[in-house]
Parts: sequence; C-alpha cells; structure tokens
Amino acid sequence: MPETRQSLIVPLMKAHVPVELQLEFPLPTEEEPIREPFAGELYVSYALELPERFEYIASRHCVELGLPAAELRERAAANLRIRRPELTLNWYPDARAVSIGCGGDLEAGLLLDDGFLEKLSQDVEGDLVVAVPARDAFVASGTGHPDGLEKLRWAVDRVWSDSRPGASAESLTGSSPHPLLTRDLLVRRAGAWQVLPA
Repeated sequence: MPETRQSLIVPLMKAHVPVELQLEFPLPTEEEPIREPFAGELYVSYALELPERFEYIASRHCVELGLPAAELRERAAANLRIRRPELTLNWYPDARAVSIGCGGDLEAGLLLDDGFLEKLSQDVEGDLVVAVPARDAFVASGTGHPDGLEKLRWAVDRVWSDSRPGASAESLTGSSPHPLLTRDLLVRRAGAWQVLPA
C-alpha cells in the first residue's frame, strides 16, 4: 500500500508571499506541509495527487509512506513524468523558444526533472533559461538567444497581465487557471537554478 501511494506524489511549485500568514491555531509540526526552497521566490511542496484534489505531504505522510523527506524531490519528479506522459513541445516560429505542456496543471514541476532539462538544454545555445509564470506554464530558451529571452518575457507579461487574484496561464496554455508563481526568469547553471539578472 505505501508503494502504491508513493506513486501519487507530485511536485507543486509555489511562490513565497510577502508576509507569512499565521494561523490562529497553527498546525502541529507533523501536519505542516513540507516546503523546500527552490530559486528566487519559488519553493517546492509535494502532494498526493488524488482524483479530485491534491493532499499536501507533511512529515507524518513520510512516516506512513516509508519514504524519507530527503527522497521526496526525486520521487515526485519521476512520478510527474509517469503521471503526465503526454509531454508536448511547441517551438515558437518567430524566436528560439519553446512552450512545454504536460497535462495542463503541473508544468512548473518539470524544473525538478534533471533528465528532461539536460535534453532540453541541448536544443538551445548557452545556459537554459525558463519562465514559469504560473504552475501550468513552462517556456524555455537559452542565454544565447536574445529573441528567445524576449519571448519568455512576453509569455510572463501575458500570463501576469491579468493581475486579479487567481489569475493564471490560461491565456497562454488554454488550460484551467492555476496560481501565479513568478515574473523572474530562471537560469540553470551547473545543474542549479538561479534568478537570471534583468
């Protein structure tokens, strides 16, 4: 049973909010969702992907699943590709940039898939640069493609142009709305992500 539930673990990219909300009745430590810093204002959480919802993984889940918290990232990245096998790459005709889809709601989680990122980096010049303006948007180019970097900024502006609460990548991906993440472009150097200077 724990092995079957381990196959439901997926990554959920999230953005830090300026002020941490404090609950009037804080959760017990074993119930607090596991959060790991990623790059810039992004962090990654993990969840069990259930039929109608995501259930955030807390330390108690790790005990129940027999999975150390240190192994969550690797497991979630592997599961994402299994649970979202329909990976699509749509290269823009006017710039060396690609929009990547994997089912419409967890695209930003591809930031954790090292094998995929290595292959993708071979298709661009310079270091791999990615825009993940919302959980359901992933657009990539390389530092050697000024036109591609402009296309990433265009994608970010398009997603963020509707700044109402709950705005998303719907207009870019055609999928249902998901939370906004970051306006920053991320660059991958030596296998690690950092914010690309403006």
